[in-house]
Parts: sequence; structure tokens; C-alpha cells
Amino acid sequence: MRTWRIADEDVALDRSCEGARKSGGHWHAEGCPALYSAMTAELAVLEKFVHSEGDEEGLVLVAVDLPDDPELGMDVSREELPEGWDDLDDGGSATEFGTSFLQKCHHLYMRVPSVIVGEGVNLVINPEHPAYEDVTLSIVRTFSFDPRMIKQAE
Repeated sequence: MRTWRIADEDVALDRSCEGARKSGGHWHAEGCPALYSAMTAELAVLEKFVHSEGDEEGLVLVAVDLPDDPELGMDVSREELPEGWDDLDDGGSATEFGTSFLQKCHHLYMRVPSVIVGEGVNLVINPEHPAYEDVTLSIVRTFSFDPRMIKQAE
């Protein structure tokens, strides 16, 4: 299964997820590694854009290929998520939910709705799951935001 992410080129192929471990994120606490990706390249662009400060240099489009085994994943519907998971200032409910998922290590990834586009799907991938060794990261091309996106955001 191919998923996508936009990343800084210098860390795009970092399988250890060290940056995520150090900083934490919406779906995981500091100290817990995770790799986020989106089911479409378009959603990956939006996810990076809302977390960026204008046009960034050195971005790349990364293909994240996961084993085609549905048993490795867990689908999480909106109804299964804790209240407030999609708040911009969540307060921790999504972080606690995702960190619990990662620590249990039962699945390689969970599919969750996007906060930005509710119909979109993102993946939270667990680099500590045994099947992670079969996940490949590859840079597809350099990436920059369309200048019209930057202009509209100003």
C-alpha cells in the first residue's frame, strides 16, 4: 500500500523517526516515535502546508510503501475517537489515543480521519512494530508549494 508525505529532504528517509520522538505530535507524545503519512499526495500537501510557515526550501515528496496485509492495520472511525480529537488545540485526547496505540504495538499502522479534511485519511505508522522493517521510504521528487497557496495564506 502506497501512502505519501511531504518532508524536509535531510530527514525524509529517517526510518528511526527521531525528530518525531523528540517533539511529539498530534497523535503521539514526546518520547514515542511515529511516522505520519496520508493516503493521497494531495492530502499530504495540505497536512504539510498547515504546519508550515510559508514556502519552505528543501522539501520532497516521499512515497511510504507498507506491506499489503490488511491485518497489519487498524481502521479508526470518527465515532471511535475521543472527544476533542479534531480540535486544533486538542488538549491531549488525540495524543493519548495515538500514544496508547503505538505503545501496544499490535498493529503497524492505524488509519485515522484527517483534521483538515474529515473525509481524508492519514496513517500513524509505528516504527517499533516488527513489520516496520518491510516499510520503504523513497523520495519521488523535490517539492515546493504552488505560489498561489502562499499568496492566499498571507
